Amino acid sequence: MRWDPCGSFIAYAVPAALLAVAFLIKLPLLRRAWRDPILRATALLLAIGAVVFASLPPANLHRINQLTGVPNFAGLWVYSLLTADCGACLWLIITWREPPSAVRRRRTRTVRMVYGAIILGLWTTFLLGDHHVERLRDLDTYYADTPWMREFALLYLVAHLASALVAAGILWAWFKEVEDAWLRRAVVLLQVAYALGLIFDVSKLAAIGARFAGRDWDWLSTYAAPPFAIAEAVLVAVGFTAGQVGPVVAERRRLVRTHRRLKPLWQAMLTVTAPAAPATGRVSGAALRLELRRATINDGLLKLSPHLSRPRRDRAHRAATAAGHPDTAARGIAAAVDILTATEAFHLPAPERPGVPATPNGQADPTPPTGPVPSGRGPVGGPLGAGCAGSGAVAGPLAAGRAAPSPGPGPHPPSVDRVAPVRGLADVSDGELECIAHALRVHSSIVDTFRREAVVREGLTTHA
Repeated sequence: MRWDPCGSFIAYAVPAALLAVAFLIKLPLLRRAWRDPILRATALLLAIGAVVFASLPPANLHRINQLTGVPNFAGLWVYSLLTADCGACLWLIITWREPPSAVRRRRTRTVRMVYGAIILGLWTTFLLGDHHVERLRDLDTYYADTPWMREFALLYLVAHLASALVAAGILWAWFKEVEDAWLRRAVVLLQVAYALGLIFDVSKLAAIGARFAGRDWDWLSTYAAPPFAIAEAVLVAVGFTAGQVGPVVAERRRLVRTHRRLKPLWQAMLTVTAPAAPATGRVSGAALRLELRRATINDGLLKLSPHLSRPRRDRAHRAATAAGHPDTAARGIAAAVDILTATEAFHLPAPERPGVPATPNGQADPTPPTGPVPSGRGPVGGPLGAGCAGSGAVAGPLAAGRAAPSPGPGPHPPSVDRVAPVRGLADVSDGELECIAHALRVHSSIVDTFRREAVVREGLTTHA
């Protein structure tokens, strides 16, 4: 007995379900952005594929024939949908690869016209042919010698073969230009898919050609070709979906990871400032949660800016380096020590705060002290001058710079920089903040040791 992997319902139900789920995932986005040609082409591709595979089980083909009352109408139905699917693939590849232009519109219009004409040819040849005997598995080879039905089968096979060759050529040229990792994966999946489609076409054409020569190679069409078609359809759906969904998923993972890594620094800032207002609505989103966490950190750093000290960071950096920490970790430790020590100073009563003037009633002056602003972007660019070199922002807001000169005569500890907060705190990169948060999480013991030393050195009386 010949092994028949595609003779069961499950062989077609699995890809049909996968394609239907992918279409349903795309549907909400399609409703919001209907004018996006890539979304329209993707949705059309997935929807047609799901309907085709839902129709392909032999029992379903028989039901279609019975409902219409036309023998083998299911073959016309499936072949027409497959041809439309081929056109949708080419439409999507052209739209995906090329920027909006008159050339792209002309090419996609040509694809629609050509494949629309092929579908019209399928209906014409089917209506002209003699197909009174129902064939659910071997329609192509059974009618290979029948006028018009022969052309009917060859028409859809040639259309499928042409689309696979054209798509493979476009993808091969595109692969050399692609730099995005997800897009490269999608192009590779599609290349494999169309290679399997070519095997499907060659098997079918070989079986029909054998019939012309008086030989019986029907098994190629009935048993060998269908598995390649199933694999092709699944890979095409996965490739197109991965190329569009993959970057979105990767970006969300990055946002969630950054949100998690910033937690230690965010918790430290909660002792200085209230958390940012929570998100409203049913869905907040990873990007919004990260923005709220970053806003809390930035607000805290803004409040601490009068108490941040470059000499303090320099001392902590030298001590961390002497303790054997690499420069990147040492910079993160130094910034973390500076922030925690500044937090100690921030919580002191106003008369005891180094470098912070008090109002006549003894409260802290809400106006930040004035004076020259050191080089760098924003308050972190000056006060947190010892940046995280390994965070990907060596010359960014946390990059090393000169200490601010004294604003003028008056008693204040030389270890505290008196700088005026400036705008631009939102420019601080996540990588730099992550570097400080990493020090708070991984090197908490040495950070606490250096903080205590700084508190004693500067004569700060802490509440803890």
